[in-house]
Amino acid sequence: MTTRAAVPDGETFGALIFDWDGTLVDSNDVCFTALARAMADAGAKLDPDWYWPRQAITSPDMLLAWEQEFGHLPEPVDDIIRRCRGYVRAAAPDLRVIDDVALVARTARQRGQRLGIGSNSSGSVVAAGLEATGLAVLFDTVVTSSDVPQGRGKPEPDIFLLVAQRLDAEPADCLVYDDTDVGVAAALSAGMAAYNVQTGVLSAPIGAAPRHRPAVMDRVD
Repeated sequence: MTTRAAVPDGETFGALIFDWDGTLVDSNDVCFTALARAMADAGAKLDPDWYWPRQAITSPDMLLAWEQEFGHLPEPVDDIIRRCRGYVRAAAPDLRVIDDVALVARTARQRGQRLGIGSNSSGSVVAAGLEATGLAVLFDTVVTSSDVPQGRGKPEPDIFLLVAQRLDAEPADCLVYDDTDVGVAAALSAGMAAYNVQTGVLSAPIGAAPRHRPAVMDRVD
């Protein structure tokens, strides 16, 4: 049986940046159900086998990819996304906080470190989730796909760079916690260290020495 690696506390970094979906909260089912329902309202079907490999990209980019593969949707993408976000906001009370990652944020807040969120979700969706979970008080700033041009969400570095700018932190002094390869790629591209909460791997950008030894997954038979 594989157990989850201990999440590094990031104490030696000036600022910690957290992804939202899948990192601070378990929202996978909420997000899939919301998009599938919004597409069904328009008369289109979202195949879960098609969705899950793409879940880390923004919903607008996902629907653009869907149209490229399957043809135009029966409704404009913006209308479907607006309805999807409404469903996600309504389901915010169902979100489950991922305790070991949230504990890192709470402990860092007590130490006085600067904390931010960098998410591919929209601003209204993350705001609703932060309010529902009570996590809002931990973070100095929140940057989402709503704050960058369309197409510049993760794996592009824009979201994480904007978080660092708002925190008045140098990218090299930031540690990103994310649960996807897309998020890790965005962090490394921004010149930040990145910890993948799913794989237990801590990575440093090219040319930078790791500030912690990489974490590994402990295996228990």
